Amino acid sequence: MVSESVKVYVACTSVLYLKFLMATLIQGMKKYSVGGRPPEDMKISTAKVKQTFGFDKTKDVKTLESSKRWGGIVMNDLESIPFGLLIFGAGIMVGANSIIHYCAMIAFTTVRCLHTYAYANAMQPMRGLCYGVGLMATLIGPGNALSAIF
Repeated sequence: MVSESVKVYVACTSVLYLKFLMATLIQGMKKYSVGGRPPEDMKISTAKVKQTFGFDKTKDVKTLESSKRWGGIVMNDLESIPFGLLIFGAGIMVGANSIIHYCAMIAFTTVRCLHTYAYANAMQPMRGLCYGVGLMATLIGPGNALSAIF
């Protein structure tokens, strides 16, 4: 029998992975639009822009901004999501309080999705608030886990 904590963890991990996959696909398309891909990618792409790793600068500021924005989204996900999932997984392994853990995992997952939306749409202070709530949820994880082992 799989515990409820594991089920919530698997659901949250799945949502976050799908969100991350979507973000990387969008980022990849945005990189094509500014020539930010390797030159050999022209062989498999219908992109009209010459691919030079971004060395040939584009004059389209809006397209460049969008590419940089999605690069920032992916980088922020890589900085936050793996550690969050590691912390929540450790809490499950040590038998942390389930209710606290559910709430923290669901809050983390929800605000990471909202953070991406806010970042993509240049929405401050929403982006900052989502990051802060995600950070708090992540900090609750080890607190809850440590309370289970001491």
